[in-house]
Amino acid sequence: MPSTLGKRKSRPAEEETSADDQAAAYEALRRNFEARFKPLEVDGPARFEEDDEEYDGSTISEPSESEWGGLSGEEDDETPKVEVVDYTVPLPSASTMSKRELKAYLSSKPPPLSIDVPTTKSKSTDPAREAPEDSAAFLANDLALQRLIAESHILSAAGGNASHYLSEAAAANGANSRPFAEGRTRLRTTDMRIQALGAKGSALAQAKMPMSMRKGILQSAETREDKRRREARENGIVLEREPSSGSSGGPAAKKKKKKKRSDERPVDMPSVGKMRGAELRISAFEARSIASEGSRRGGRGGGRGGRKRR
Repeated sequence: MPSTLGKRKSRPAEEETSADDQAAAYEALRRNFEARFKPLEVDGPARFEEDDEEYDGSTISEPSESEWGGLSGEEDDETPKVEVVDYTVPLPSASTMSKRELKAYLSSKPPPLSIDVPTTKSKSTDPAREAPEDSAAFLANDLALQRLIAESHILSAAGGNASHYLSEAAAANGANSRPFAEGRTRLRTTDMRIQALGAKGSALAQAKMPMSMRKGILQSAETREDKRRREARENGIVLEREPSSGSSGGPAAKKKKKKKRSDERPVDMPSVGKMRGAELRISAFEARSIASEGSRRGGRGGGRGGRKRR
């Protein structure tokens, strides 16, 4: 609704005197100008009086309805819609031109009149038939299987270590609560792989320790190894091959020392040939040496008493 203003206050007397002085000055300036130039046609004092009368009005006219029409009913019914702009989602790049067309567009050469569209035929052949039997995937699977068999005893000792990267089946149990079990298992598996590549000994073996302690450690390790292999044989589990040599003084080295044949023969062992079970094997060289030795003994016996008397 348009607001109405109250009556305008009357001017003070000082303002009226200043307005009269200003009008008198304008009148003097007008007479001087008309004396020197052509008189002016515009009636200045009359217009000033009219403006003054309009200014001295008691009330200010209210603005028309065209200036302020208020709020329409349609604008009240419309609710503002919030527009959400999300810049985190990447916009799909819809390229209307292919790479070949874009390259031809950016080049300075004129495009050819006819563009040959390359036709690619999809091969419906089975990739498993094309790949040979000794492919890289099969070799990788064989290597992973060999490592799993070789490191099975370490993984079984690790138990349900949920943090171990090779024990996925045992991770569901979570029974291993030993501290630093993951690091120990990783060190043992890495040491086994280094030994398989041709290392002389284990990096985890302690070089210097008391002899009694070393013998106890080796005896317990050999007992555990024999028990593990015996149980695996009974249950039909395939294990890794026993190491042929062990320079670190382990069970393999001890077995090798036991199998080594000594130079001294037993009392009941024949001096010629080799015994294999209940069979005596004599080489050709030994047979010739026995024959030659018998002939020499016969010659000496015949000539001992000289020629036989008749």
